[in-house]
Amino acid sequence: MLLWSPAPANAEEPATPHAEPTSRQSAPAPESAPGAAAPDFETYLSWQASAEIEIGLRLFDEGDDYRAITSIKRYRLLTGSPDADHLAALLIGEIYRRNAMSELAMQHFFEASRSAPGKEAQLQSYVLGLQELCLNLGAIATCYETLVGLQERAADDAPQLNELLRYQTLFVESLLRSPGVTEARVASFEDPALAGAARELVARHKAFDELDLKQPWLAATLSAIVPGAGQLYNGRPVDALLALGFTGVFGAASVYAYRGLESIPLTVAAGLVALGFYSGNIANALVDARRINATRYQRYYDELQADLWARQRFEVQDNAVIFSFGFDWPALTPEPAAPSSEPPIPDML
Repeated sequence: MLLWSPAPANAEEPATPHAEPTSRQSAPAPESAPGAAAPDFETYLSWQASAEIEIGLRLFDEGDDYRAITSIKRYRLLTGSPDADHLAALLIGEIYRRNAMSELAMQHFFEASRSAPGKEAQLQSYVLGLQELCLNLGAIATCYETLVGLQERAADDAPQLNELLRYQTLFVESLLRSPGVTEARVASFEDPALAGAARELVARHKAFDELDLKQPWLAATLSAIVPGAGQLYNGRPVDALLALGFTGVFGAASVYAYRGLESIPLTVAAGLVALGFYSGNIANALVDARRINATRYQRYYDELQADLWARQRFEVQDNAVIFSFGFDWPALTPEPAAPSSEPPIPDML
């Protein structure tokens, strides 16, 4: 698939070229011969578009995201072809993805799918957007239904993509805690990498029930019997001492106010404060146990995604977009060491 056209060998270069030389560019066109006719406007646009995409790709590789988007957008406008729309949307979507702007990344990947030349490229690009929906936007149920539907299309339009879609479906079923995640599913994968990952996925799916989780009802009951006992069960000794101390102090104060001072108002006030600490101690133990469980669930899912999600990806090689998958999940673009003078990435839709 040709993404951009270099300047024709027999065409003359404009008298005052604007293209910035880059590491990806080929040798510049020869200078105009004396008396030669000036290039037509279409040739000039072709030169300018080629320069813009070369610069944009270099900036994309270097992580200079703001200027990369600018050059890629100019290339798209100068070329005005479906191939250019497809490449530009893919590159800008990837820039947004690596900057944790998942919704914008998804929109651009889906846009790339709509302009892709051919059914196979359409599906490959669509999967890029779908994985943002699945993993970063949390629409797991919608993701599962879409993956199942895509398998039917891929069987006819992109057979080599079908196995990846089946694996991603298995992964999402594991997130949904489906009973269908079994060893029998592993045998259906011919790709060694997918088969090995599916085997590990099934093993982790079974190990999920053995996660070290807290019982919220038990934490609340312990705190109701002895203030602070539920916090101790949750592994919060400082919270346990505070709960026991405050509840005990104000409980003792209410007894002293009634027996020692014989003051009903002070007894009521101290008793209400003690009751507040006692009730709060129970609620704290219950909520804290649930929070601990949520954190452990999240850690499990994060490790599952980092290790076992078969990531759809692409790269530009020899003037063509090459799609592939892998289990490496690249980090987001790191923050600069010093504040940058560049403006933030624009919301370019």
